[in-house]
Amino acid sequence: MKTKLMIVAFASACILSCSPDTNDTQTIAVDESIPEIANLATFIPNAQFDQTSKGKYVGVFGHHLNPDLHGKIYVNAGNDTRYAALIELVNGEQLRFTGIKQSRTEDLFYFKGKTGSFNIDFTDYNAPAVTNVFMNDADTEAYIVLAKSTRRTDPFVSVGNYVDSSDPTFFGNWDLIGDPATNMLTDEIQVAGLPSEVITQEILTLSISHTGIVTPFVNDTADFDTNAGILCAPGGNMLPTTKPVLMKFVTFGNNTARGVSAGGQTTTASGVEVTWSLNYVTDFVIFGSTITPESYLADDCSPILSGTWSWNGRTGTTTVL
Repeated sequence: MKTKLMIVAFASACILSCSPDTNDTQTIAVDESIPEIANLATFIPNAQFDQTSKGKYVGVFGHHLNPDLHGKIYVNAGNDTRYAALIELVNGEQLRFTGIKQSRTEDLFYFKGKTGSFNIDFTDYNAPAVTNVFMNDADTEAYIVLAKSTRRTDPFVSVGNYVDSSDPTFFGNWDLIGDPATNMLTDEIQVAGLPSEVITQEILTLSISHTGIVTPFVNDTADFDTNAGILCAPGGNMLPTTKPVLMKFVTFGNNTARGVSAGGQTTTASGVEVTWSLNYVTDFVIFGSTITPESYLADDCSPILSGTWSWNGRTGTTTVL
């Protein structure tokens, strides 16, 4: 009898000590009404966490087969002691998550919501590793790419997609994330004859998903070329950098628009060079009237219908969502 009790005790100890950290996640109570989740898009990052794993992160969320599972993600990583996440899908739906630290690590957190769950390892705070991204609407794994908010500024994000001009089965997401450390305010310029300011961030990452591959191709700033579209800034104004940039335009009345200036680029996906160009600006709407229409520009600043790409003998278009 004594021997049996010892065996049972030993087995119990093994179960407790050998169980994976994910067992801790079963106790999460998902409270989607927490204001810090609902307001994460406008939540101000705390500059004291710029060089730590805490703070705020912004990025892109996507799935290689489901275009509806695509959008921007905002993560509160202890910016106010809480851990939470908000995903804004391109279709307007919001997905909310609460997070809890795993018992045996300092920087690994499990995020759980009514629509799915994922893990984030903040050990490398400049490039957090996000794994096990599963949503209830998909049988296969989704993905998340994050960048850190710094200097009380969020990374600019441009969410887009691409298609092959002659093959509708060849498609995916084409997403850009800016670097808040390069946040620059240009001098006041004229946009459609109106006084405006342009804030730019050099592009930090390009994420390209593809129909047949779960994990996206992620290219960082080292892969970007001199920006051939730099002269296509509104009003013919020079941008404050020769790097490809994401832009935010602010004109009087606090009306805002956004844009991309990334002309003449060559990056790598699946070991093959991708040449691409994406020069784009959204509408300016002043008092209900469209002043500057949404438009795409070629590298010579002539109007075109979309961005363009060429990849391993294929060609197609990119569109900002």
